[in-house]
Formats: sequence, structure tokens, C-alpha cells
Amino acid sequence: MTKEKRDMFSRRHLVPELTAYFGALAAADEGYAAHVTAAMEKDGVRGTAVSTLEGKILEAFARLSGARKAVEIGSLYGYSAHWLARGLPEGARLYSLEKDPLCVNAAKDGLEVSGLTRKVTVMEGPAADSLKTLSKLAPFDLCFIDADAENYPVYLRWAAANLRPGGLVLADNAFLKGKVCAEGGDAPDNAAARAMREFFHVLFDSDRFVSASVIPTGVGLAVGIKA
Repeated sequence: MTKEKRDMFSRRHLVPELTAYFGALAAADEGYAAHVTAAMEKDGVRGTAVSTLEGKILEAFARLSGARKAVEIGSLYGYSAHWLARGLPEGARLYSLEKDPLCVNAAKDGLEVSGLTRKVTVMEGPAADSLKTLSKLAPFDLCFIDADAENYPVYLRWAAANLRPGGLVLADNAFLKGKVCAEGGDAPDNAAARAMREFFHVLFDSDRFVSASVIPTGVGLAVGIKA
């Protein structure tokens, strides 16, 4: 048995061959919602959305949670909503929140082409306003956060208050490009780092979430189960 300490941030096994291997395994799903990825590539925002493998993780969690009522904070062009919707059963509903009108239109168009409007409702406007409205429909089964880092603590506290016991919260970009623990740098970076550390203090508060961890995807995917 090796005495080497396991390090979640270690990339020593992530060789190009391994990346290519798993990329090949997921190749069949690269074409899922191709019209959405094409629109994102055309507008130069593909890199800000989840990858195919990350999308499959979202789908898996949606299936595992048995969610019938879910919230996504940050739609972009609706790509992650496609993956979440693929993991939701018929009759389930995902409320996807987005404040940018251009993204709202792109997300709605993409979901309509995919025939997913029966599962996904895109809500336009500031997330804080939409979440206040959605609180009336609580409790929810799942909440996925992929938006502005400065407000991650606000979104997580909303999830803690509006998820059912055993409900699932997921948050993308948890590593904040490696700046979670940054103290120097530009003021916006400092604000985002402070907010993300506050987010993790809430996530790892056992009174709110009975279990919490971070999956070391490229950008980090935080996971919590509501107490």
C-alpha cells in the first residue's frame, strides 16, 4: 500500500492520453444540443459553459436526486439546462434564471428547438428577484449555481432555505480559476475570492448541509446535500 498522500488537486495522472481516452468515450454525446454549442462557438462563449463530460455529471446528479422541481442560476445559452433536463423525469420542471436578455433569447430558442420547453422555464431578470418569486414554490429538489461568483453565498443561502431535506446543491467554477485563497491582485478578484470562501463556509456548515465536497473537475464542482 502506498504511503503517498492523496491530493485532490494533483494532476499527475491527467496525461494527454487519459484525456483523449475519456474524450473518446464521451464522443457520442458531443453532438447533444449541437445547435446550442454551435451558437456559443459563433458568439465566442463556448468556453464559459460546461464541457460534455461535465454536462454528463449534471445529468447523472439530476437522475440520482430524483428531482422533479429544480432551479438553475445562470442559463447562458441553455447548454447546462439541456443536460439537467435530460436527467429529469417527465413531468419535472427546471427553472433556469438569466439576467442577460441576449442569453435569455438564445436559451429559449435552443430549448424550443430541442423540444424541452415542456421541462424548462427560462426566467429573465436579476436572479435575486427570480429567486424571491420561486421561494413561493419551495421546497425544491435540486439547485445548480453557475453565475457571478460575488453572489454565490447569497445563492447558496437561498438553496439552504428552499431545498427539501436531502435536496442537492451543485455549484460550478468552485475553484475560481485557482483564486479562492487569493489575497492580492485586483479588487474584483479579491471580492470574488472572499465571496467564494464565504460560500464554502456555508456549504461546509453541517447545520445547513449534512454532506459537502468538491469534485475536482477542471473548474471545480461543489456538491452539498441539504440537512
